[in-house]
Amino acid sequence: MKYQVLLLLKATPKWLALSKTYREKIFTDVLYPLFLEYTNDLEIKLFSSEAFHASVSDVVKIETENMEAYYRFLQQLKSSRIFSEAYFELHDIVVGIENGFSKFNEAAKREKAAIMN
Repeated sequence: MKYQVLLLLKATPKWLALSKTYREKIFTDVLYPLFLEYTNDLEIKLFSSEAFHASVSDVVKIETENMEAYYRFLQQLKSSRIFSEAYFELHDIVVGIENGFSKFNEAAKREKAAIMN
């Protein structure tokens, strides 16, 4: 089963006060190695939303079939400098199942057919 996870982040004033060069260094030193560690299990994409949303500045989209890997990734991310130094706040997490409604309907049809036989 394929999951889509959206991490909704809010950049803090502390992050915004950093120079762009230092922000890039944090990405290179902290985030990029973490992302590389999970390339076999997670497809990670980053989106900037600050021009479109008042309380969410960034969205991390994660696609995976391995929720254990996602869990380990999230625990490492939350333990990283991104959160421990209060550069970002985790505003929300949204999880969905790809085509979940159709998989549910297919399973319901099979179960109903089994019950009727």
